[in-house]
Amino acid sequence: YAPHFSDLPTGPVNTPAMDSVLAVVKPRFDSPVEIVKTLAKIWVGTKLVKLARLVWWRIRMERIYPGPPASWLLGNLMDLQRAGGFTFEFFEQNHQKYGRTFRFWIGPFDLQLSTADPKAIDYIHRKMPSRPDATKMILNYLGDENLLFQHGERAKQLRLRYGKMVNSQAVQKQVHNESWRLLAEDSAKWGTEGPVDFFEEMRTNVYNVMGKVFFGEKFLTTDLGKKIRENHFYCIKHCMTWGFFPFEPFWMSEFKKYKYAKTTFFNSVADALKIKRREFDADPESNSDGFKLLLTDTKADGTPFFTDSLRVATMQGFLNGAFDTTHCSISWVTYFLAKHPETQQRLRDELYRKYGTKLQGETKDCPLTPADLSQTNFPMLEAVIRESLRLLSTVPVVQRMHQTETFDVPGLAPDGGEARVDPGVSCNIVYALAFHEESYAGKNPKEFDIDRWLQGHGNNKTFAPPEDQINKHFFAFGGHARICVGMNFAYAELRSMLAYMVATFSWTLENPNEQVDALYEAGVQQPKTHFKINFKKL
Repeated sequence: YAPHFSDLPTGPVNTPAMDSVLAVVKPRFDSPVEIVKTLAKIWVGTKLVKLARLVWWRIRMERIYPGPPASWLLGNLMDLQRAGGFTFEFFEQNHQKYGRTFRFWIGPFDLQLSTADPKAIDYIHRKMPSRPDATKMILNYLGDENLLFQHGERAKQLRLRYGKMVNSQAVQKQVHNESWRLLAEDSAKWGTEGPVDFFEEMRTNVYNVMGKVFFGEKFLTTDLGKKIRENHFYCIKHCMTWGFFPFEPFWMSEFKKYKYAKTTFFNSVADALKIKRREFDADPESNSDGFKLLLTDTKADGTPFFTDSLRVATMQGFLNGAFDTTHCSISWVTYFLAKHPETQQRLRDELYRKYGTKLQGETKDCPLTPADLSQTNFPMLEAVIRESLRLLSTVPVVQRMHQTETFDVPGLAPDGGEARVDPGVSCNIVYALAFHEESYAGKNPKEFDIDRWLQGHGNNKTFAPPEDQINKHFFAFGGHARICVGMNFAYAELRSMLAYMVATFSWTLENPNEQVDALYEAGVQQPKTHFKINFKKL
């Protein structure tokens, strides 16, 4: 029998069972205190359920991925603190011990996976565009509004504007010319006063290039420019010391110095931007297109896109990217060319074969154009840069994640198969190991060989990695959606400086047998010992 709705009672239902339920429940909601108690119990119950699920998830992840023992409260934070942060040594040692993929924890439930598998890295680059919060621990002096720490639409909008500011033809040409001119001035005595501490010599040179491009000629001589540079240097040197503390050690004098340097770096950049603002208000045509965008860009509703603090964070990011990575990159390329004089000579012969007439006579002002040194027109120079930064990656480890989606990543599982990555899980990409895999570099991956990047014969070689190599898809500047937004800026510096050096000098290491190890600071690898170079003017 199926009752019709008309057969059902229409009034209140009063049964002995219902009365007993109401007798229990109703008093609990007659008193505000009872309501609060009941809601608190519900809240505590949901939190306990969530905690239980997280504990079970952590246990399951530890069964899937091998890794170092971790505290339930701090995770592996103390291991990171002892290692000096996200150092290449930390990743290298754990990959040697646990294999192609290992896991570690930051706190109780922030899972970090690390992979050196090129196939997995390529997939992660394509599918996971965000950077996790752990990135902020490495570069903690750049502030919360920095592009590196943004996600989703916010990151897209910032990258769009950053690209316009640093990738315009006018900015590229200025960087290209200033890199050549300032190096010509700073290297005037090279070859006459003994070996050169190249890394130290280039520190101020590289900073002054982008300082002048961003802030003008006065940056090189003002106290404000000096204050920005010195406090930035201090932050770079010490940020890894303090980034992995579980809390701020406010009572420690060295931490106070670091915090002071962070604050002074921020405030000094803010003061420099105020000066640029006054210059812009007095003469809007006196500023570059990049600065016009930084000072005047608006949202759809007409309000300024860049707040004062976002302008400072943006400029701090530009200063950091244009200095630290470029400084280390030019040092490593110069080092490998010193170790391989035959490649250095090949590059010199190719430069003069292509542009010998332009290089005749005085070369203090750059006689070449950015196009002359491009990947298309000067493929050998591109191959030298790629091969140097493949063997010793300036940025050895980067982080990626996706906030909302789950992915089955090929090559991530300990056995080489697929492994699931949940939303919010950080994937650490170890370039410095992946670049040495045959599946990335081809034969003899530990050897310096620029021809792995070139195809063709004689003078007709082109830049063309083999079709079946993953190195077509990512390299030292990243890959896919989050490739370095300042890559073209850095390339303009690197190409111009290298062309000047190759055209002007030959060079060798003071100690030809010296093998230089890397020191990891602020996310980049710099020479652990400052190698010295004997320059000979041509």
